[in-house]
Amino acid sequence: MAKATVAILGGAGNTGRRLARLLARNGSYDLRLMGRSKASVDDAAARIAAETGATLIGISVDSSDREGLLKALSGTDLVVSATSATRNAPTVADVALQIGIDYFDIHLSSSMKWRALRTLEPDILRRGLQFVSDGGFHPGLPAVMVRKLSASVDLTHAPVYACFNVDWSRLSFGSGAADDFVDELRDMNPSAFRDGQWVRSWRNYRDFDFGAPQGRQQTIAMGIEELRLLPDRFPHLRTTGFYIAGFGPIIDHIVLPATLLAAMLPPLRHLAATAFLAALKRWTRHEEWTVLVCDGRGSRDGLPATARLRISHGDPYELTAIAAAACVLEMTHGVRRPCLLPQAVFVNPEVFLGNLRGMGVDVEESIAPA
Repeated sequence: MAKATVAILGGAGNTGRRLARLLARNGSYDLRLMGRSKASVDDAAARIAAETGATLIGISVDSSDREGLLKALSGTDLVVSATSATRNAPTVADVALQIGIDYFDIHLSSSMKWRALRTLEPDILRRGLQFVSDGGFHPGLPAVMVRKLSASVDLTHAPVYACFNVDWSRLSFGSGAADDFVDELRDMNPSAFRDGQWVRSWRNYRDFDFGAPQGRQQTIAMGIEELRLLPDRFPHLRTTGFYIAGFGPIIDHIVLPATLLAAMLPPLRHLAATAFLAALKRWTRHEEWTVLVCDGRGSRDGLPATARLRISHGDPYELTAIAAAACVLEMTHGVRRPCLLPQAVFVNPEVFLGNLRGMGVDVEESIAPA
């Protein structure tokens, strides 16, 4: 089988280089790491090559530079947008469409991004391309978890809860990353599917016990595109949503509100974003974890049943990269399916979760009478 040529925008970033390492270990890809800094992508390529024996090249290009992208992506089969700049996703997608290559991103579930992608959908399908968005684990996993449990139980209730912690003090970020991060927080949509209808409200919060050592935490709804597609596919489903825990009391109740207020004033926007990132490094815990739990209930063979799927990993950035790598494997090694879909709806749940396990993710499923 010929190797697929995959370009990773943001290839020297916290997620991009992890994804590149996973794909390099697989041995089925020629990899091009792309970013604004030639020195950074060359260094990442050299380090991964030394670790894996794979051949990678670094290319300098900005994800907002249409002409640069047209040149850099020529000859590739798939482009992965793994930068922090969600606002540039439409440009990358449009260039991919023009060249005639597949597209995948690991950006958050932005309404702006989805509006732009949907304008391309007729041409995507006409040209037989695979365009997959919302990759990673948040978004990227919740709808997979609901779909997996729905294969065994007619779910009526399937909320998905998540908590994670990053040791921000050990990470470095490129210029503009702090602004992008705060922009994503400002655009958060607190929507959940309750009693058969979508409700957008900051009152969509729930307490959930994640078990030891994370314990009980308050979570807030985070609207994501992949869940919006589920009620039509699973008619029994009456309640679902993605509920995510915060950064901790100091950040959630003091730093974040102050940052979002300051960011509304253009002269203070960058300063506020930079200060917020500094606060994360200063006032969040240094332990790292990621836990997602789909806490479902419904019926099985006509009898009440509960269903639970728990996914966990020690490194949130690594889990994002693993989920993205598992999706890339299906895009490049499975039967081609021309589409525009979120990752969690594109993938085969059994295959996808099996690939997660194979790359070191803990996946635990249980079904019991209610």
